[in-house]
Amino acid sequence: MAVLSGAVISKRYANSLHDMHKKLQTVKMNQALMKEAVIDMEKTMTDLKTIVPSDFGTKMPEDRIFTAIDDLKFRMKDYEINVANIGYNGEEVNMPVTIKSSISRKTATKSYAGFVNNIGYLQSMSFPFFSISSISMKQSQDKVSVICEIRGTLKTIKTEDRGQRIEDRR
Repeated sequence: MAVLSGAVISKRYANSLHDMHKKLQTVKMNQALMKEAVIDMEKTMTDLKTIVPSDFGTKMPEDRIFTAIDDLKFRMKDYEINVANIGYNGEEVNMPVTIKSSISRKTATKSYAGFVNNIGYLQSMSFPFFSISSISMKQSQDKVSVICEIRGTLKTIKTEDRGQRIEDRR
């Protein structure tokens, strides 16, 4: 009987060692996967830091939109920039914007290239983003120039309330 119980204990011990060895292999595999996941998360955080401005959590969304309007006016000095009231749609803060320019036939190539570059600039904006809803070009009534118009919306997201919205401050 003692031999039989010794054999059973030995068999259980061998099975336990085998199970522990399998679990150790699984832990080692998961460790490598976890290291890869940490590297991916660090890369994502680095990418996010290049996209999101450093003052994102401290600056009111309305301030970011007004700063973007100032930047547009500085960059597009020869353009007419019109804005509407800031709107709030759920977690989004937005401001409709219309940008107009006149391209003279005499300087058409240079002016058109500048217009296209400005469209590229608008598309590259982030926080706030510029969502283009339409671009139009039509000949002026005097047929001396082409009137270019970009309609779109500056959009950003609400951040943690660090103050009141503009409409609540009134």
